[in-house]
Amino acid sequence: MDLMNDELPPELETALKALDARASQRAARVDVERVAARVVERLRQGEASPSRRMLWMSPVALRAAAAVVVLVAGGALVTLTMQHPQQSASVKLPVTIPAADSLNPGQLEAVLQAAGEVRPVVDTAAPVISSGSLDDLSEPQLETLLASLKGAEG
Repeated sequence: MDLMNDELPPELETALKALDARASQRAARVDVERVAARVVERLRQGEASPSRRMLWMSPVALRAAAAVVVLVAGGALVTLTMQHPQQSASVKLPVTIPAADSLNPGQLEAVLQAAGEVRPVVDTAAPVISSGSLDDLSEPQLETLLASLKGAEG
């Protein structure tokens, strides 16, 4: 079957001719003058019934939908915040004691007890270095780090 030319396959051509015949029969039954007269009559009367807007198109429905969206988004935000509270700024740092091998058990207990009692001296938390380089810190962050180191020394 060659579809490149302008001819249709025979079964499609037959179906289209049948549809055309049915449409012609129905069009012949339409009283054009009567339809035109009814359209003109309706236009002269004006809009007898109020326009049928869809419910969601009314301003009240749109405002209600916007309020529901805001409430749902706010509820989701509160729920996420409650499930994932903010972590404190304190960071646990690993401490190595080079001479820990030479300490007896009593001395090790004393070191561990002292390490557990260590508290920050500076009111502001030292910045957390995620990149591993001091070069990436800003000037205020470097000053805070220096102040925390000075507080730890003396």
